[in-house]
Amino acid sequence: MADTLPATSDGRADNPFRAVAILLDGVRIGLESSKRQDQAPRWVRVVRVREFRDDAIAKGVMKAMDVLTLAVAYLQRFTLDANDLLIQGDAAKALVEVSAEFIKTATSKEFINSLEVAVGQDPSPDSPIPDVANIIDKIVQIADKVPEPEDLKVIGAALYKLLAIEQAPLDEAKLGATTESHIVLERTGKLRLLQFGFDQSFRLQNFGKGASVSSLDVNRLGARRLWAVATDKLPGKSVGKFGEAPNVENVWELDFSTDKAGIDVQDANSILEALGYATPAVPDRKIFGDEFAGRLRAFQQINDIPVTGKLDNATLNRLFHLDFDAKNLKRAKRFKADALPK
Repeated sequence: MADTLPATSDGRADNPFRAVAILLDGVRIGLESSKRQDQAPRWVRVVRVREFRDDAIAKGVMKAMDVLTLAVAYLQRFTLDANDLLIQGDAAKALVEVSAEFIKTATSKEFINSLEVAVGQDPSPDSPIPDVANIIDKIVQIADKVPEPEDLKVIGAALYKLLAIEQAPLDEAKLGATTESHIVLERTGKLRLLQFGFDQSFRLQNFGKGASVSSLDVNRLGARRLWAVATDKLPGKSVGKFGEAPNVENVWELDFSTDKAGIDVQDANSILEALGYATPAVPDRKIFGDEFAGRLRAFQQINDIPVTGKLDNATLNRLFHLDFDAKNLKRAKRFKADALPK
């Protein structure tokens, strides 16, 4: 996930959307890199402070992590909203671009005077619509700030690289309660890894019109692989390991037993319900049963994801408004009964 940002199409030096993308990419590069070759990357060094979570410095670091994660969550929300408004804004921008010069010319003193002379009237001393040119110029300046599709793609790509989750391939025959390694660290967003490292929540938003909730705090969803099997047969832990033997360290260790059993399935059900996927009813929101798989199939059908009923990488990331194939943002679509096959 270390590739650089694509360029925007307009070439504007003052493009504010490009500036946001550069800022986000700077955060990612900073987390992935270190000053010296013998040092672990910064995201690993940040996670280490959790061992001292009761000390003042550690509390400050963890609070800063909370603020950073929340800021990125809101930026994801606003970028998705901007995508929704892009068609309307782009239409207005196109109209301004087409009509601005015409309006300026048609309301100018010279043009109106020439028409007056043509119909035998004396030329007016002043334009009947003063200062139109100045007003139009200001509108053009505002319209120039409407993002182009490429602007939002660049921001979306930067956000994806911070937030994406890539799990290792799911082989149910080989996986079981003792499996601990689930995440491909190199291709997972480092802000997501920090979230797992501190066992902190992510503020997920963008559930669309008609949603009963405006946001959800999602905690451990994606930290381990899930499939339709009895809870006690699912992996009991998710352990993130960094480094090569003999210098291997655990950067997170999440336990999915006792009160945390099925908490990630519950998170997935909460997201699906917020998006309107409330049927079929599930007898237990913490169990990956046939009913939960049915909700996933409906979600996959409506969101143009291969319909498997499994929580694969494409489905998992789309629940977070991410496009695993395009490596960008993509809003999860709400449930619509008429979008399903009869």
